[in-house]
Amino acid sequence: MAVIFYLSGTGNSMYAAKSIAQKLEQCRMEGITGYLKVPYEVQDEVVGIVCPVYCMALPPVVEAFLQQVKMVPQYIFLVVTMGAMSGQALGQGKELLKQRELRLSYGAQVALPDNSIVFPSPQARQEKLLRNAPAELGLIARNIKNKYDNYQHLDRGFLWKYGGTAAGMWVLDKIKQFGKLSCADDKCVGCGICAEVCPAGNITMAAGKPAFGSECVHCFGCAHWCPQNAISLGRLKPDQKTRYKHPEITPAELAVQKERKDEI
Repeated sequence: MAVIFYLSGTGNSMYAAKSIAQKLEQCRMEGITGYLKVPYEVQDEVVGIVCPVYCMALPPVVEAFLQQVKMVPQYIFLVVTMGAMSGQALGQGKELLKQRELRLSYGAQVALPDNSIVFPSPQARQEKLLRNAPAELGLIARNIKNKYDNYQHLDRGFLWKYGGTAAGMWVLDKIKQFGKLSCADDKCVGCGICAEVCPAGNITMAAGKPAFGSECVHCFGCAHWCPQNAISLGRLKPDQKTRYKHPEITPAELAVQKERKDEI
């Protein structure tokens, strides 16, 4: 049996996880945030992690998952989705697992449209990345089925380990400083899509309007999925040029990742 744990805000990583899972035998998918609510002993022989790159590194919630997940599989793989560069993400994952005497057997990256708002992928590039993704993910899935091992090539170099961490954290900190999530009441129609897609369950609907908690994982999903462009993160707000969500993923699919699950 195999399981893929994933984190996804605008659908890229869920699309990647689905594509890989469909090509593996007896593979299920579970949300990282859902697992962290009720951790259990993972019995699967093959365990995968699929997540986006945040500022050239792993998202903090994925770091927390790798530090807490209870597992002793025979084969672990990590696939990251990125707009341009994966930075230190794969090497970081390798080191986090190594600290727990676990081995990252295989790491890979796949380029998909950027959803950072700050560095949006132009429309032509979006179309190209979406066209190329199935072939890239097909190769990744074949490598996983064949238990391909590239452990020796996943180390992050000195510059990535120190300079990359510092640069990534600086950028993420600046994004956080832009301000808290907010919703323009005059635009909001109370559809609840923002609450549905939030992987952390950080958004609840109160009197037909979204209420934002303190557990935001900075996936930007709520802002991108809002049909009225009513949500912003301080000065960061997607418009028609910067708004993006994966065309093959729905809000209902994303909603599943935050569900609490017992041991399977």
